[in-house]
Amino acid sequence: MKLGNIWTEVSEMLYWTMLAACTVGPGTVVTCARAGAEYDLHLIWALVFASILAYTLQEGTARLTIVSGLSLGQCLRVKYRHGAKIYDSAVICWLVGVSVFFGNTLYECNNWAGGIDAILAIPGSENTTTLRVCCCVGYMLAVLALLYWDKTDMLGMFLGCMMMGMVALFLEVVAFMGFDVKGFAYGLIPNIPEKKFAHSAEPADIILSLVGTTSLGFNLFLGGSMAKGKKLESSQRGIMFSTVSALEVSILILIVGAGTFDEPTHGGGFSISILSGLIQQYIGEIGVVVFAVGFVAAALSSMLAVPLGAGLTVESVFSECDEERVGEWESVNKEADDDWNPAIERPILKVTQETENSRLMAGEETSADDKATDKAADTKDEAAVPLNNKTGTVEDMEEGSVVVRRANRQLPRPVYWAIISSMVLISTVVISLNAPRVHVILVAQVFNGCLLPFFAICLLLCLNDQQFMSSSPQSTWANCFLFTSVTITMFLASNVFLGKMFGAFFNLGVYLQMGLAAGAACVGMLAICLFTSLGSDLVLSHTEWRAKRATAA
Repeated sequence: MKLGNIWTEVSEMLYWTMLAACTVGPGTVVTCARAGAEYDLHLIWALVFASILAYTLQEGTARLTIVSGLSLGQCLRVKYRHGAKIYDSAVICWLVGVSVFFGNTLYECNNWAGGIDAILAIPGSENTTTLRVCCCVGYMLAVLALLYWDKTDMLGMFLGCMMMGMVALFLEVVAFMGFDVKGFAYGLIPNIPEKKFAHSAEPADIILSLVGTTSLGFNLFLGGSMAKGKKLESSQRGIMFSTVSALEVSILILIVGAGTFDEPTHGGGFSISILSGLIQQYIGEIGVVVFAVGFVAAALSSMLAVPLGAGLTVESVFSECDEERVGEWESVNKEADDDWNPAIERPILKVTQETENSRLMAGEETSADDKATDKAADTKDEAAVPLNNKTGTVEDMEEGSVVVRRANRQLPRPVYWAIISSMVLISTVVISLNAPRVHVILVAQVFNGCLLPFFAICLLLCLNDQQFMSSSPQSTWANCFLFTSVTITMFLASNVFLGKMFGAFFNLGVYLQMGLAAGAACVGMLAICLFTSLGSDLVLSHTEWRAKRATAA
């Protein structure tokens, strides 16, 4: 029994490593290595904060799904079902869908850039147009085929094992390089370091990109899908294991990157070739091959996960669920059918025995659906009866009357595949045209880092809505931690925004810019509390949580 329990626990841990596989992609390799190369070990604290944030958000979305039975996207549909809509979907669902599409398209370009760099890291490879285009097209065909045949899970495990070889390689390089304990300790203290070289990326950009590559916004939606049918305690342990694993890998890569630039002789800035040279210096050519193969595995696994995550996210916010249709069929029990509004209640079809008799007298054939309806009415079975391969359900509402309820509207499969295919195609074209790959990766991480506060605020709103969490209210300490984390992500995004928007016109000092960013983040969170239901929901969650604790005691 104990051995069985251990195996169950291990399998649960391995199940959640999919989040780590999505996190540790080519963007993580390049961003962490560049952070180490250009800022030594000063930004380790950013990785630690990003990992804590990633756990907080992923644990929150798992808890939301387990308690409510709905994913984050479905919760947003239900919460804002009475608000402004575009084509029968809430505006916020459109904002989430569009943001995820553009953010993940940049992530996919980032994956393609890493995939090409991985090929070019193989000894003897040259960056020719033919090689680059052929590799991009090959990646495109492989990804689309694997997604179409739904072989991502099996391949993901294989690619994960290959990627672990790269992790072991980085660990060996760190052992050869030596470990600076003092520098590591100083790196745990939050700071904004000075540029090591004139061509280094802005520290605010690197910090936000480290957060963006570690705490992925679309992982909130992917993690919710993975949590369905799971237990909360085991999910928390699995998410913790996944987050710590990703943190360890990221720190190893940053330490290796810190050894690539000993002096300012690389005028072209950081590149994967410099990292390959360092690995060859300590391990030899075989180490470069292992690095290249592991890098390809990391890129390919992310190439599969990113469009799949985008498709699942868009599907969750644009597919109808039962909870948002509560009250849709209440009119069937009204005494006067004259009050029925066909514009609102059109999904409802009321079928009575008189209706069927009149149809038979007219010589009409009884359809398969109508036969199923009659059978449900005769047996007066309270359970839902499937109709026509899940095209609808029949519920016995009253004697002599049944209701045929249409199936929930789903995102059309052509739209789902159009989203995935367009992301893959755009990435293929962009990288085939020899776009600067290191810059593509940095832009992708910064852009998604700026989107992270929006997704985190959506999660905070849903986690404190009692229609979802009444059975297990959000604890006060969890709300404090999550609220603080969201505020910090807004601060980081505001800092980058101010630097990009006003840095060219005004010579903002580092501390003035940080002060303005902190003020903007605090004002933004205050406005959200005042102009949405978040403020009252936080108070209600605190009250309900204390009442639950008092009852349990």
